[in-house]
Amino acid sequence: MPRPSTTLFEDAIDIPLWLEADRGTPFAERLRRDRNIASAIATRKRLDRIRSWWHAQLDHRTLQTGTHLARTRRVVTLAMIVLGALTGGGVAAAAFHYDGSMPVNIVTLLAVLVAAPLLLLVPTLLLAIGRTTGAHAISHALGALSPGGVAAALYRRIAKPPMEVAQLFGWHAARSAAAGRFSKWQLLYWSQTAAVTFALASIATGVALIAFTDLAFGWSTTLGVDAQVIGTIVRALALPWHALMPSAVPDAALIEASQFFRLHSTDAEPLGASRTLAGWWSFVIVAIICYGLLPRLLLLALATWRLRAATAALLLEDPRVTALDDRMDAPLIETAATEPERAELQFTTAASHPRKPRGGAAAAVIWGSSLEPTAAREFARSQLGLTLDALIEAGGDRSLEEDRATVATLVETRLRSMVVFTRAWEPPLLELLDYLTALRMALGKEASIVVVPVAEPGAVVSDVERTTWTRAMNRLADAQLYVEAGTP
Repeated sequence: MPRPSTTLFEDAIDIPLWLEADRGTPFAERLRRDRNIASAIATRKRLDRIRSWWHAQLDHRTLQTGTHLARTRRVVTLAMIVLGALTGGGVAAAAFHYDGSMPVNIVTLLAVLVAAPLLLLVPTLLLAIGRTTGAHAISHALGALSPGGVAAALYRRIAKPPMEVAQLFGWHAARSAAAGRFSKWQLLYWSQTAAVTFALASIATGVALIAFTDLAFGWSTTLGVDAQVIGTIVRALALPWHALMPSAVPDAALIEASQFFRLHSTDAEPLGASRTLAGWWSFVIVAIICYGLLPRLLLLALATWRLRAATAALLLEDPRVTALDDRMDAPLIETAATEPERAELQFTTAASHPRKPRGGAAAAVIWGSSLEPTAAREFARSQLGLTLDALIEAGGDRSLEEDRATVATLVETRLRSMVVFTRAWEPPLLELLDYLTALRMALGKEASIVVVPVAEPGAVVSDVERTTWTRAMNRLADAQLYVEAGTP
């Protein structure tokens, strides 16, 4: 297959949108098309396989949403770089300011360019670790107020993304777990981009001022701290580099000589005082690199790595891609008609995760006597490309214990594909949702579950019914469950 000409982000946006528009294509035609394309793809790695399928399509280039959003994403990233650089340079210029009357206060300098960035790492780490139940409100506030939150707001204003995509760029409830992870790491990526350029600009400004101006450093604080205590603190801060760069560790004599009250204990400053007091410069620059830049570089590397993984999950865990993946793996079924004789199987929702191919054998559950077993077998064969090796009934007037027994029976079949038939015109009841949850727990994460709401005889599944079942299944947050609706 040709090398994809688009980025992973563009494909993660465009493929689900294209599949959504493709849902009007008759199922038999989709099955034939996707299976034929899959037969020409050599790789079995799911991400590469889906993207190769996408780039084999002839009309996908008409969809430019992903390209537009990717371009705006780069613009916002550049804006965060500029913002971080301007802020870092301005703060450093103020912190290093020296007019010849008083030396630059090391205590203030380190507080602004070392201590403050370290303190700001705490909320960043809280956001990176995840949003626990007890800290959800705090995490939401931190995410919204961070530089990444500002970048996301700017992005939404500039890009004006579709409603389905807009939630990927904001610290709020997302439509799926994959969307939530993408949102988190995108915001953290933008935040760390600004933080890294802030630190780099601070270092560059400090080095420029040290090289081209005559700076003098000293220390002073209203607290009752003597030179010995300051020396202990300085040596502790310098532990990461004292063996490699001993010249960047101020000695006791310099610390003693640079205390403010000693500088003013005589009427005139010695001629060589400025040059002596400039000896702090290497310690200051290395401290900013060690505590201001390096942690942010590590976090930026982490955010970049996790954002890539989250982007892949955004594609692979999309319901429409799950249904596509099953069609690519399903046996190709030819019928006399070019279209299904009954109402076509309409695509709705799903979620997906890397998994084993589905194969042609499956088990089925007829929930609440929604249709006859013969019709269920024919529907699975003609519309899903599945042979039902096991068929049981559950729900309706049956007891909870009887339903639990059917779950155990399905597990014993060792089949990795399950089809659950139910009435489309009835609302999704908690009993069915609980049954699907129990079925997932018993089968494990990799089994595919297809929920099929079926219409009354002679009718078709309406858009309202399809939407109702879509939303109900989304509440389960099941990565391997999707809906195919129609009339068997």
